[in-house]
Amino acid sequence: MKLNKSILSMSVALLSSVGVMAQTGAASGTPFGSGADSVRCLQNISIFSSYAKAQNFDDAFEPWQLAYKECPGSSKNIYIHGANILKHKISKETNPAKRAALINDLLALYDNRIKFFGEDAKKGKDAITLDKVNDYLALTGDKADYGKVYDWTKHIVEEYKENSPANLLYWFLSSSREVARKDASKKEAYLNDYLAASDYLDTQLNALTDSTARANLEINIAQLDESFARSGLASCDLLKKIYTMDKIEERKTDKNFLASTIKIFQNSVDRDDEGNPVGECDSPVPDKAAEYLFRLEPSANAAKSLAGKYVREKNYNEAIKYIEEAIKLSSNNNDKVKAYELLWGIAGKTGNGALASRAQNAILAINPNNGRILIQQAVRIGNSANSIFPGDPVKARCVFFLVIQRLQAAAAKDPSVAAQANRLIGQYRARLPKAADIFMHPELGSGKA
Repeated sequence: MKLNKSILSMSVALLSSVGVMAQTGAASGTPFGSGADSVRCLQNISIFSSYAKAQNFDDAFEPWQLAYKECPGSSKNIYIHGANILKHKISKETNPAKRAALINDLLALYDNRIKFFGEDAKKGKDAITLDKVNDYLALTGDKADYGKVYDWTKHIVEEYKENSPANLLYWFLSSSREVARKDASKKEAYLNDYLAASDYLDTQLNALTDSTARANLEINIAQLDESFARSGLASCDLLKKIYTMDKIEERKTDKNFLASTIKIFQNSVDRDDEGNPVGECDSPVPDKAAEYLFRLEPSANAAKSLAGKYVREKNYNEAIKYIEEAIKLSSNNNDKVKAYELLWGIAGKTGNGALASRAQNAILAINPNNGRILIQQAVRIGNSANSIFPGDPVKARCVFFLVIQRLQAAAAKDPSVAAQANRLIGQYRARLPKAADIFMHPELGSGKA
C-alpha cells in the first residue's frame, strides 16, 4: 500500500514538472517557449514554411496559425509567409464581412511583426509599414481609409525623417492630401507635411549617385509637386494667411523657413471661384523671402523666385541673369528643367528665337520625351514653312508632312500631350497640298524628301 502511494506521488510530481517545463512562447515571453511547446513551435514553423514555399497556402494555414498564436516571436517566417497565406485566403473569400476580418488580421500581422522584429537590420518597421500600406491599398481600393494610412506613415516619417523610404513618403503625402480634402481644418497640416516630405526627398536625391535611381526619384518628386499644385488645397488665400510679410521679417535669417516659403509658393497656383487655375499666387512674400535667402546662401530656388519677380516687372535682362544663376546652382534635373522653362518663357515674351532654341534643346537634352517642347518645335517648323520655300505655296505646304510626323512622335513619346498633338495634327492635315497640286510638281511625290 505504501509502495502504491509512493508511485502515485512520484507520478503526480512528474506530470507537474512536465507541465511547468512545457510552456508556449506567448505565455512565457520567450521566442520558442519551453519543453514540448517549444518542440511543437519548431515543428509547426518547419511544416508551414515547406508548404508556403511550395505555394500550398491552404495546407500551410493551420500550422502557421498555431505557430503565430503560440510562439509569435520565434521566427520572421511567421510574418513573411503569413502575409502570403492570409492574402491567399483573402483572394478566395467572397463574404464581405469575412474578407474585411481577414484584411484586419493581415494588418495586425504587420503590427506584430513590428512588435517582434521592428528593429531588424534587413527590414525594419519603416519597410514593414510600407508593405502594410501597399497591401491595404491594393486590397481595399477606392474604399481605403486614408486617415489610417496617414496615421501609419506619419509615425514612421516623424521618426525616420530623411531616412524614410521614398515610397512611404509618397503615401504619407498622398494620404495627408486626402485627409485635408475631407477636413478643411487639416489644410495647414498638409502644407507642413508637403514641405517636410519635399525636404526629405530632396536630401535623398542629393545623396544619390546612381543615374537611374536619381531619374526615378526625380519623377516621384515631380509627381508630388504636380499633385500639390493641382490639389486646390494650397490656395493663394490660405498661403497669404499663413505666410505674411511680418513673418518673413521675423525669420529673415532662417534659411530653412525662407527656402520652404519660396518652394510652397512656386508650386501653388491661384484659382477662380470654380477652382480653375488662373495663374501664380500674386504675393510679395516669396520675392522678399528669395531676396533674403539669396543674400544668406545663393540657391537655385531663390534665384528662380527672383527671376520670376523680374519677369513680372518686365525687367527681362535681370530675370535672365538670375535664371542663369539658377541653372548653375541646380543640383538635380528637375530644378534645371524648371529654370530652362523660365528661360523659354522669357524667349517667348521677347521674341528671342535663339534663346528659345537654346532653352528647348537644353530641356530635351535632359528629357528627350518632353512633349511640350517637341510640340513647340513642330509648330515652329510649321510657322516657318513660307520662309523655307518662299514663293512656292505648294512646297511650303509640304512642310506640314514633317510637322505632322514630329507631332505624332511627340504624342508617342509623351502621352500627356497626346490630345493637344492630335488636335494640331488634324489642323495641319487640312492644310496639306492636294494630290492635283503635287501632280503639277514632278519633283514631289510619294516617298520623296
